[in-house]
Amino acid sequence: MASISKALIVGGGIAGLSCAVSLSRAGVHCDVVEVGNSWGGASIGITGRAADALGELGIHEECLAASTPFPRDSTVASQFDATGQLVSPGPPRPDWPGSKLGMGVYRSALLKSLADAAKRQGASIRIGVTAKSIEEQASASLVHFSDDTSGSYDLVIGADGINSSVRAMAFPDAPKPSYAGQFSMRWMVEGSPIDAEGWYSSPAGRLGFYNLPKGVTYVAAVFNIPQFRWLEKAEVLALFGGLLDSFTAPAIQELRRRLKPDSDVIARPFEWLLVPDTWVRGRTLLIGDAAHATTAHLGMGGGMALEDSVVLGQCIANAPTLDEALAQFMFRRYSRVRTVVETSLALSQLEQRGAPRSEAVTLMKTALTAISEAY
Repeated sequence: MASISKALIVGGGIAGLSCAVSLSRAGVHCDVVEVGNSWGGASIGITGRAADALGELGIHEECLAASTPFPRDSTVASQFDATGQLVSPGPPRPDWPGSKLGMGVYRSALLKSLADAAKRQGASIRIGVTAKSIEEQASASLVHFSDDTSGSYDLVIGADGINSSVRAMAFPDAPKPSYAGQFSMRWMVEGSPIDAEGWYSSPAGRLGFYNLPKGVTYVAAVFNIPQFRWLEKAEVLALFGGLLDSFTAPAIQELRRRLKPDSDVIARPFEWLLVPDTWVRGRTLLIGDAAHATTAHLGMGGGMALEDSVVLGQCIANAPTLDEALAQFMFRRYSRVRTVVETSLALSQLEQRGAPRSEAVTLMKTALTAISEAY
């Protein structure tokens, strides 16, 4: 029997919706509120134990059918030079008996699958609403919402991202997000599939791509920009086009031909955050990017959010009290997530100082081996 009966989840992204599925399956009624529309975005890679988490949430096969599967014998982030020659194979993807197949999936498709699963389990999802205040009471938390309603909950979960309002309310002493010195640019390219998927490097930067179903190619690029500043669309396209121009590899030249003045290239700073020691304050818990935002160098940000949700559901289902459930959750999650955040940041720093690729491969292999252990 679950240690609580009713939970509020603030945030309707990957962390929040997967949490609603996991807790609902454990017998907890969940209300989800999402202030904006977080269902856009590009593609996301779900690999390793995160793919197993999709299986535990009951949506792995559904997501796999709408995705690009990653072969079990493939490597992680193999590097090609500007001409398209392989210069550094990445470490192999970790595998274990019974593991689920990893995939690249549209973020919107993943979120729809999670939302549909949550609703099937009885969760309530309200869009355009968020929590305005949280009052800890003797046996519950009273939450006032932006639409002038209120509700009483056994547990309030902040799954509202790196700029979490729940973290600001319940953890005023928590660290603020830090800029990592790099920008990510992502582009969803329409057209026929492009051969020679992988990561490519030139003196101007690096980019990688893989093909998705329905005639779309997902492209991600990384730029060193030491001082944080917001980039206007014209500057984003100029930087991105300049990077593509620095390659003679046929695959990248084909991408360059498809880049147009109105192409939608999404530019975001790499920021990171790790709330130290505990993500629990009374009846409030942080998960996902609200507790542990990371750069994308291990490709495990969304995966860690999925794992958070599955583990939380297990702890709530099996522990006799909420306090014990949250203590178990922190014991199982903190060290694992710290490995991802710290390794991803270290990989970013290696790139920025131009370290040999072999250093990054060794670091990646160590981290991937560690997080291939069961959560």
